[in-house]
Amino acid sequence: MEVRRSIVLLCSGVIGLIALFIWFSKRQTGTIIPAAESKPMLSPTNEQTVVNSHAHEAKNIAILTARRAVETNVSTPSAPSRGDEIKEGLATMNDVPIVFYGKVEDQFGNPVVGARITANTIIYNATGSAAEHISVASDANGFFQINAGKGESLGIWPRKEGYVIATTRTEFKYSYMYPERIMPDPGNPIVIKMWKLQGAEPLVDIGKTYKIPFTDAPISFDLVAGRIVPNGGDIKIKVNRPSGEVSEHNPQKWSINFEVVDGGFVETSDKEWGVTYAAPENGYQPNETFGNNNGIGALDKTFFLRSRNGQVYSKLGFSFRINNKADDFMYLRSSGVANTNSSRNWELTAPHNEN
Repeated sequence: MEVRRSIVLLCSGVIGLIALFIWFSKRQTGTIIPAAESKPMLSPTNEQTVVNSHAHEAKNIAILTARRAVETNVSTPSAPSRGDEIKEGLATMNDVPIVFYGKVEDQFGNPVVGARITANTIIYNATGSAAEHISVASDANGFFQINAGKGESLGIWPRKEGYVIATTRTEFKYSYMYPERIMPDPGNPIVIKMWKLQGAEPLVDIGKTYKIPFTDAPISFDLVAGRIVPNGGDIKIKVNRPSGEVSEHNPQKWSINFEVVDGGFVETSDKEWGVTYAAPENGYQPNETFGNNNGIGALDKTFFLRSRNGQVYSKLGFSFRINNKADDFMYLRSSGVANTNSSRNWELTAPHNEN
């Protein structure tokens, strides 16, 4: 009897707990929470996520609105496109007034009178690209002025019978895109050099390619005859490279000792080489070591040479390729001209003068 009573009491308690739980759940569901209490506290990261979500939603609404406007033929205002911004930027940077103040001089510093200067204005302002041409002449003092509208840069080329251009700079930037842009100054004209021809002399072509087995012994070259000689000649080189494996996968540091026989050299640039019509009077050095410290198997230089105690003056393009395999050859390429008459004159290399 007592057992049955205990069981009945236990079951009644369980049923009561279940009923209480159900009643409490219904009460929680039906409770209205004030709006001020319904927003949980957000961390900065979560808050940014909500903002991004709202922005994304706004973007979708904007797209939907634009589509509806197109469908209903209703125009909507639009911001400038990226392309329009680029065009406006280029126009601002490259539509610059082009004014050039110049003076033409010969190799002696004398003014070149009546030189015809052809100028090309380069236009590149995102609405189009073109070149506009203008021509002016130098006055009795060699001065000239160019007013060429607006553009990005200016190219000039002077011409006169009996002269050739002897300057390396013929293009001038006006665009704000370039830090070295021209700032016109009438009190400080830019000097353009022209070479007054004195009379051409016979020159010897010194172009030759030499195929040489690798050696670290000095090698002498007769540039005029185009051959390797036991001694003498015009230049002597010595290749320096550490001993060890030589292969394409194991490039080594190397250098060349370059020496002019009974003379010296002046290192120059390709541009200067092309507009120089007489050898320098001085500034020659007898030798120098040119290093190659990154393993590349090439060395390219441009020189003015005085060799054989001043008997030969040469314009030399020097191109050397070292072997990258043990059984390969080294190559040396010489290019240029030589005056073998003890004269510094290189005028035969002057370009044909066009009027």
